[in-house]
Amino acid sequence: MNESMQSSGAAHVAGNLLLMAETAAIFNLQPEDADRLATAIEDNDTSTRAELERLGLSAPLMPPPPATELHPVRALALTVSQTCNLACGYCYASGGNFGGSDTRMTWDVARRAVDQLIADTTPGGAVKIAFMGGEPMVARPLIRQVVDYANQRGAVRAIRCGYSLTTNGTLITAQDAAFFAEHNFAATVSLDGGREVNDVMRPTRSGGGSFDRVAERLQALLARCDQIALSARVTVTPDNLNLPRVVNDIAALGFASVGVSPMITSPTGQGALKGRQFSQLLDAMRACGDEWMQHTLTGRSHPFANLATVLGELHRGKPRSHGCGAVRDYLAVDASGQYSACHRFVKDPLGNMGNLQQGIDHIARVDFLNARTVERQSPCTRCWARRLCGGGCHQEVLHAGRPACDFVRGWLDYGLRSYGQLQAAQPQWFDAHAA
Repeated sequence: MNESMQSSGAAHVAGNLLLMAETAAIFNLQPEDADRLATAIEDNDTSTRAELERLGLSAPLMPPPPATELHPVRALALTVSQTCNLACGYCYASGGNFGGSDTRMTWDVARRAVDQLIADTTPGGAVKIAFMGGEPMVARPLIRQVVDYANQRGAVRAIRCGYSLTTNGTLITAQDAAFFAEHNFAATVSLDGGREVNDVMRPTRSGGGSFDRVAERLQALLARCDQIALSARVTVTPDNLNLPRVVNDIAALGFASVGVSPMITSPTGQGALKGRQFSQLLDAMRACGDEWMQHTLTGRSHPFANLATVLGELHRGKPRSHGCGAVRDYLAVDASGQYSACHRFVKDPLGNMGNLQQGIDHIARVDFLNARTVERQSPCTRCWARRLCGGGCHQEVLHAGRPACDFVRGWLDYGLRSYGQLQAAQPQWFDAHAA
């Protein structure tokens, strides 16, 4: 990886595009200017700023960390089931129960969580409720009860409620699909490849495969995909790095959207990517991106969601101070009524944000956001990708450090080059996909 991918905190050149690191603004340069600026970036920040001035541009310095402004919680993940019928070795939830005993959320806990969410929302606003696990469909009756109750409570205050679910897909019925469609759910199904790969990575508790079961149950969701925002999510480990095959095998089941996410840390240590495997991952992601671009430029659809997501974010050009909305406007509630920074921090003291009995710990929220802002993270303050990445996943960084930074920079560099290509060939794509 060349030095400009790593060193300068002011700007980055990808092809003929210039990214201003602090503002996330993108400029199209003449080839000779791009070459001169890339050389200056490889030299030092002084040369970079001089070259930017020659182009009539200036690179703002990173400001001091801003005072944290707390937002009301607008999204809540309910860990309705802390148990699972699968036994994925890499599971962030330690087999679904987060290292404890199998348990499920009670109606009392769910009701109080919804009441708090609705009460803290301004009339006329909107909230989102995500059902997580473990495997949330183990708690099917509770999911239905929560949706009905939240809709009733929301209607009283003119608050719109949206719903999502992350599931392994093995327990879905036609009745479930009809319910999800009625309430316009977003449903994400976890799969890690075709039958051969998935059955090794995502076995049942008894040791059998889960792929055929998912493929069968998926049909009910696909039949209503006009009302359900349906996607697949792949956890990438050393065992499924052939991503073009993985994405195509999953798409063959009928998914129009397949997103991949690298395994950086797991409670068991199983499945986490290390060392050169991140370079392999980057090569595989680029191969998927190339396929996506070839399809898009010829008017065809392609399921690989990661590149489309990056292109949309680049086009919106909104610099980040954090990698996601966790703690800022999103929290999770576990079966015992504890608030946590997100669904990955359940039972993790590093993400403790209060409880239903005493309320959300807003001081803990402020402290967490202040500590995790990109302006205070090292080496983020010297990284050109900081305002695109936002410092990464809080849970991963706190537990595994930053082993994937070169991969992230490489992927964002690829995204920038792809952005220039698509802007030149099909600028209208952004009107439909990056609003």
